[in-house]
Amino acid sequence: MTDDADEPAFTWQGPRDAVGHGHDQLDDLVSARDEMEQLVRVIVEIGSDLDVDVTLQRVVAGAMELTGARYGALGIRGADGALASFVCRGFDDDTARLLGDLPVGEGLRIEDLSTHPHATELHAHDPPIQALLAIPITVRSADFGSLFLADDRPRHVFSDVQEAAVRALATAAAAAIDNARLFERERETAKWMKASREITTALLSGDPQTGPLQLIVSRALELADAEQAVLLTPSEPDLPADEFDALIVAATAGRYTSEVIGRRVPMAGSTTGGVARRGLPLITGSFQYPIEGFTDVGERSAIVMPLIGDDRVLGVIAVARDPQQPPFDDDYLELVSDFARHAAIALALAAGREHALNQELAEADTVDEAVHAAAEELRRLWRARRVLAVTFPNTGSGTQTAYGTPEVVSVGQPAQWADLSSDTQQQLSALREGDLLTPNSAKPGTAGIALQHPEGVLVVWIDLAEQRPFTLEDHTLLTVLAGRLGQGLQRVHQVDQQRETALALQHAILGPAELPHGFAVRYQAASWPLHVGGDWYDIVDLDDGRIALAVGDCVGHGLAAATVMGQLRSACRALLLDNASPAAALTKLDRFAARLPGAQCTTAVCAVLDPETGELVYSSAGHPPPVLVHADGSTRMLEDGHTIALGIRRDWPRPEAHVTMPARSTLLLYTDGLVERRRVALDDGISLAAELVQDGRVSPLDDLANDMMSRLAPSGGYQDDVVLLLYRHPAPLELSFPADASHLAPARRALRGWLSRARVDPEQSMDVLIAAGEAVANAIEHGHRDGPAGTISLDATVLVDQVQLTITDCGSWKPPEPAANPHRGRGIMLMRGLMHDVTIKPEAAGTTVHLSARIT
Repeated sequence: MTDDADEPAFTWQGPRDAVGHGHDQLDDLVSARDEMEQLVRVIVEIGSDLDVDVTLQRVVAGAMELTGARYGALGIRGADGALASFVCRGFDDDTARLLGDLPVGEGLRIEDLSTHPHATELHAHDPPIQALLAIPITVRSADFGSLFLADDRPRHVFSDVQEAAVRALATAAAAAIDNARLFERERETAKWMKASREITTALLSGDPQTGPLQLIVSRALELADAEQAVLLTPSEPDLPADEFDALIVAATAGRYTSEVIGRRVPMAGSTTGGVARRGLPLITGSFQYPIEGFTDVGERSAIVMPLIGDDRVLGVIAVARDPQQPPFDDDYLELVSDFARHAAIALALAAGREHALNQELAEADTVDEAVHAAAEELRRLWRARRVLAVTFPNTGSGTQTAYGTPEVVSVGQPAQWADLSSDTQQQLSALREGDLLTPNSAKPGTAGIALQHPEGVLVVWIDLAEQRPFTLEDHTLLTVLAGRLGQGLQRVHQVDQQRETALALQHAILGPAELPHGFAVRYQAASWPLHVGGDWYDIVDLDDGRIALAVGDCVGHGLAAATVMGQLRSACRALLLDNASPAAALTKLDRFAARLPGAQCTTAVCAVLDPETGELVYSSAGHPPPVLVHADGSTRMLEDGHTIALGIRRDWPRPEAHVTMPARSTLLLYTDGLVERRRVALDDGISLAAELVQDGRVSPLDDLANDMMSRLAPSGGYQDDVVLLLYRHPAPLELSFPADASHLAPARRALRGWLSRARVDPEQSMDVLIAAGEAVANAIEHGHRDGPAGTISLDATVLVDQVQLTITDCGSWKPPEPAANPHRGRGIMLMRGLMHDVTIKPEAAGTTVHLSARIT
């Protein structure tokens, strides 16, 4: 507390006549002591409450008590320097306002107002004011206002002692008022910050164009103690501020809401447009360009704030008070400015639904992928040196919370939990135990926040590249992104669990996991994220040695289509097992589909293949035609046996067609998701798929399937479910027999028959048979010399221009010794002479021989 008075309030006057004035001195001392005690008590009282209004009331009451005045008032100066409001006792407001005309200066004491030129109206007060004492109050070197004390009793005057006491009170009042205003500012700041968090929370889960806008304007009205508030948004929100020409009132609160909502305000020539263009806040008492129901209701104090996020104008908030309320000052401007910045950042993030973090979360298939992608994105956003994402898994049960070993994802600098300093570990653990979604940036250059993880608590820690404090924008952005991340992790976790269930269902009903020899299948569902759909395939071994094939496409995607698909596939399989006729199966499946909800318009192709002869019988129900590519590259679309989709018209005739697959030809069955593209004719897509089969005739079947799925995929991925089924005739030969010479002849006969089906020239077939016989003989004689109970396998595959054989045993060959026996050990030389490529790989588990011969 400082003393503004030039002289002490109480002074010792020295001794008077030793006897005559002794009692007077004593009385003066007692009186001075009492007055001092009264002053101290009053000063203590005015500083005992941190409410501004209560403090001001106590200042007036205390001053009246010290002086015995019948009237008191405290005039408070506004932004223009004039006394704008009063705290009165005994005075009415009109009389109190007359005090503002008095020149208080450093202080004013009038014994008779009737003689003062500026106080004639006060003297006319009923009863007339006789004496007046006015003392200025200075708070932080600024003129806060004046304290007025008045009395209407005749011959009543204010003494020097009373003036000194009021000056001392004014000094104490300045400190009390300053403390109360600081406390109120902190309390107001806390309320505005709380409102900002509410806005952020609303924007995380709501529609940014409806509820949150209304919440922003309602909170602004409430916290500013205003009469009206409006929020205006650009008429063309995607354009820069210098290109759109108007603002639209999108949300309003307070009076005249129905009259104001939807009003259009031009950018040019309007106060709100100017704030939007300049991007600077404004306190004003009048508006250019009236908004009916808002700015046309008379002059009153208002704050106009721009909402700027992502370097563009998102809107403008205007908050107006009643004309009788105190005008806004710079303190409120700062509060509302912070609120507007929070709201703008949150609005920008909420409006940007394709924000990078959302995209990363949307593409993640697992929670771990999502956490890693989020850490990468946060590091990019803040250009951070390092971002840690530490998961504390919850291992407790019931109400007990316990955490297991932290799992650390570190981007920027690799690290595990043990690599982190003890200080960093303590800070991360403290965040885990604190409030969720509450940023902590006590140390410059770092910030952390905790959020809910599906398995516990996730703490994100950001180490900036520079030692700077986290700003308001940083805090808001981190809070919003952490909230998004928490929601995203829960969503990914739920989808991941659903996907496991859905995939189990899909694998159970889709088709056989183990395929017969000669087939390759690829399946991909477009219904992200569950990866299940309505396309299906089936390959069924029939009792007579033939193989039934089916490929179908139900209408729709996702689980609904998958359940329909499962029923149709099961029905089709049962029908083919009962009667190996594609036409008969589709005819009966037609009736089933007509009664099954969701199965109408399903397309399907059924075929029965004889793997010995290559004969193929097929029938199609509205399905794209199978493609047959010959060894020479010629292509045939199997368009015969085609009719309408299933479930449309009962008892519709289902024709069959026959074709014989030549040796080394490739058959392609598929669904339209493989070949159908927007603005591209379906025939062009089918032709492209056929060209890829032509180009891949020399490739193994699995390599061809992978290549087709990759090269036919659109840039944004498949938008429809896809089935691709390939068969190459004849199917590879796979033999397995005991390591005994008695099995050489049966193996040779099986290989000869297979080479015949593959249409290998007889002379080339003989070379292959001799080389294979030498490899098998060596495997029997040398590979199993110490263990004759072993097994030998022989696999043969034919491509367009070559035959490939693999002979494997489970022993080790004896090194040849031609010097000891010149008639033995020549098998390897013979194999190399007959085949174009021979590779022998001895390993601990056995020896593998690869033989390859070019064919015509």
